[in-house]
Amino acid sequence: MEQRPFSGRSVAVMTYNVRTMASRAPLVIDYGAFQQPPSPLFRDYLMGAPTVRAFYGGARWDLDGLAESAEGTQRLERPRETLAEALVRQQQAREAPRAAAQASRLGEARATAVVTGQQPVLFGGPLFVLYKALAAVAVARALEERRGAPVVPVFWVASDDHDFAEIRSTTVLDEAGEIRDLRYSPHREPLGQPAARIVLDETVTALVDELRGCLPAGLHRDRMIDLVGACYRPGATLSDAFARLLSSLLPDLVVLDPSDPVLKTLSLPVFSRELVELSPTSRLAAEAGQRLLGAGYHQQVPVRAGFLNLFVYMEAERRALGWEDGTIEVRGLGRRLPVAEAARLLQGDPGAFSAGVLLRPLAQDHVLPTAAYIGGPAEIAYHAQIGPSYAHFGIPRPVLVPRPSVTLVEPAQARALEAEDFSLPDLQADPQGVLSRWARQAYPEVDASFLRTRQAVEKEMAAVEETLAALDPTLKAAADAARGRALHQIETLQEKAVRALKKRDQSRADRLRRTRDALMPGGSFQERGLGLVNLLARHGEAVLAEIRGRIDPWARGHQVIHL
Repeated sequence: MEQRPFSGRSVAVMTYNVRTMASRAPLVIDYGAFQQPPSPLFRDYLMGAPTVRAFYGGARWDLDGLAESAEGTQRLERPRETLAEALVRQQQAREAPRAAAQASRLGEARATAVVTGQQPVLFGGPLFVLYKALAAVAVARALEERRGAPVVPVFWVASDDHDFAEIRSTTVLDEAGEIRDLRYSPHREPLGQPAARIVLDETVTALVDELRGCLPAGLHRDRMIDLVGACYRPGATLSDAFARLLSSLLPDLVVLDPSDPVLKTLSLPVFSRELVELSPTSRLAAEAGQRLLGAGYHQQVPVRAGFLNLFVYMEAERRALGWEDGTIEVRGLGRRLPVAEAARLLQGDPGAFSAGVLLRPLAQDHVLPTAAYIGGPAEIAYHAQIGPSYAHFGIPRPVLVPRPSVTLVEPAQARALEAEDFSLPDLQADPQGVLSRWARQAYPEVDASFLRTRQAVEKEMAAVEETLAALDPTLKAAADAARGRALHQIETLQEKAVRALKKRDQSRADRLRRTRDALMPGGSFQERGLGLVNLLARHGEAVLAEIRGRIDPWARGHQVIHL
């Protein structure tokens, strides 16, 4: 593999052979090759840098580290049978018998879990949701083989999340390869509603039809749209639709909805301490944040003084809880309660309460015997601030496994990259700049002609300035201004010439646009810019087995997989 420089770093140039590329191992590209890489904190964790070990308990995220963590999670006694029964019931409600069988194994004495999660998103959300889920299944299998004891893959659906703007849309490529954004716009905006309470109205049916019209026709598309429509239907909640789609696609994955009243009851000890102790998670996260800053890193979660990492559903909205002078305030209502009264409300109706970002991992790992959590760059970063809270709450801290970061390359896109001698990071460049460079390379005589013209103007106007300065020094400035205007006119004319040249090779420009939109939409990673439904409608569900077999959950960079 040939090497060439890119932005001051060495980047492998991808050479494509369509006959063999689909069978080879993924190409792994260092994050430093990209213009907007993950944070230094995440990248140092990824590479095992000594400077981050203090923030992550010194744990390794290889199989040895996971096996040690799996044994460590057994230290906390949990009501395993209650947990297993609740999860079996959830899987059965989604008609997912294999997942129900997996969930039942959590009742066994030495069972542990590999967990990942995400907010429930329209039509399954972006591709990285799929990579998280596939990695959880793969890592759970590897760890179970290593331990000789049950390891169950679990996907925690953040159904209490109430940021509707983040979960209402997805993006696909239409038949022409154009980016299309699909957005759920119900008759009534669900302000302040957790996803578990957002009931889809009839407008979702028209949105499913719009999705069908966007995607290329074929059996895979029709099968996928039928499945999406069966999940995202009027009367279903947004979180249940998301959970059903995941269960349908990955039958061995246990999909967990934490809004379940049984699971909320199991989370009570964590919720209670956060309330009664007036947010120890905030205090400990703020202290850890200062240590991160002192070590040259960033704080992923700025801690707001006076807030608990706990919410309550009250008067038809999910509301933040704050505290001041020993009392609890329901923000947005101005209602104040003594701590003891708020604690009684929590004990009487735990289903009305839910965890914030710094408390959710603790509730999750109190309920589940979590050996490992598979998280994205931001999740790995904010866990650096959560670490001290695990010790405070007496919960075994799981190992963090960075989720696989992947770009999928189809044969047509591979041929386009090869034709232009492009690597994936090259697609980050401004397309118009690339087209201008191509035009100049294809028609060098045009640039050469303009260069000669500029040089001639510079030379002749320099002579004019010298002559005028000898006659009247005040005329030198006027001559200089005239030279500037002439050069500006030449530059403007050259820009027009380049635009005309670009139009002469429109097919090449269209191919660049299609390739960039497919592999780096908007200049960002494909896994964030395109929805998983876009992939499955084109390749069918069989592609999941191919990706699962070729994705590397232990890779220390961005993977490029050829389909």
